[in-house]
Amino acid sequence: MKETLAKPGFLISTSTLGADLSYLLAVIFTGLFLFAWWQAKKGDGTRHHKLILVSMVSMVVYFIGYYYTRSLGVLSLEGKEGFGGPESIYNNVFIPILTIHLVLVTLGLILTPYMIIEGFRASKKVNGKWTLQTGILKANPARFKRIYIWLLTIWAGLQVVLMAAGKSIGSMIAYFLIFLTIALVISIEKLIEKLLPEGDRRHRMLGRGTMILFALILVTSTATYLLLYVFYPVRAG
Repeated sequence: MKETLAKPGFLISTSTLGADLSYLLAVIFTGLFLFAWWQAKKGDGTRHHKLILVSMVSMVVYFIGYYYTRSLGVLSLEGKEGFGGPESIYNNVFIPILTIHLVLVTLGLILTPYMIIEGFRASKKVNGKWTLQTGILKANPARFKRIYIWLLTIWAGLQVVLMAAGKSIGSMIAYFLIFLTIALVISIEKLIEKLLPEGDRRHRMLGRGTMILFALILVTSTATYLLLYVFYPVRAG
């Protein structure tokens, strides 16, 4: 699989199939998110709910499968091996943009499951249509306990898969930190409740921030792709 993803790309000849696939899907997912946001802003809650749910779940499944295949940190390795520009551009431009991109992606992966859960909590189905609930929205402690159990179960299962696949301890630690961060975000729900007690207002504000985050991810992804494969690719020979 890794060998297939390393083949020449279909967007430009200097890229790889994996890089082109990753960038194309980043454009598609961001477009779906922004379109779903537009649906919400015009009051079409049902279509927004369905589209954002399907696109977010699809993105998480793709990301886990794709980066599991290519290994975590692959962009850094490709950047080091595939950047053909000056050292000053690599250190002062490429690395900062790549670092920001990876931080934004991590935040996006943390916010995605949170927003899915929060979206169901903040909305209700009336006469077959999804609408945001008005009024105070508080978390159920029993629900938090179930979420933690599910997170722990998923993490434990993932560790078994990683060990069976012969993955390094570093990879397992990285996945553990991702799940630990998600658990941390869920843990600060009480703080979010105090700052934004109204369920509809909370969902709108957090949703707006999440959409802006994904737009920034696409910007940094585009910049990384252009620097690595368009402006400063490694030339054959």
